[in-house]
Amino acid sequence: AASGRMPNNLPTVPRVVFVCTANSARSQLAAATWNHLGIIPAASAGTHPGPRIHPRAVAVADRHGLRIDRGRPVPLDKVLHDDDLIIAVCDNVHEELGHALPRLHWSIPDPVPLDTDAAFERAYSDITRRVHHLAGLYTPAERAS
Repeated sequence: AASGRMPNNLPTVPRVVFVCTANSARSQLAAATWNHLGIIPAASAGTHPGPRIHPRAVAVADRHGLRIDRGRPVPLDKVLHDDDLIIAVCDNVHEELGHALPRLHWSIPDPVPLDTDAAFERAYSDITRRVHHLAGLYTPAERAS
């Protein structure tokens, strides 16, 4: 799964955590897109969280009717639970985590350096395509009471 190829089916997990370096754009958009589907909860985190959610990420989410967390980016160690499915939406995070955490890897270009509406829309489009594909393969876990 770490190679980015999609398995035929996924293990049953209670939550998905999308991770990028700053947790300011791609992981935020991915979690918002996943949560919009209402399958199971998703969260987002960063390995080196930035100071804020990028305003263009918020604008893209608003344009597409998504609820994005407008709080501050959060570090991975404050979000991650042992049974979460991790999806690295960033090549840097994928490399940084090495073999430490099993995960899926989606190589989605960072829209922040370009800082244009078009770059953020491209990232959103790529994320949406992947989220919808993954959602079709996913089996939610039974929640313990």
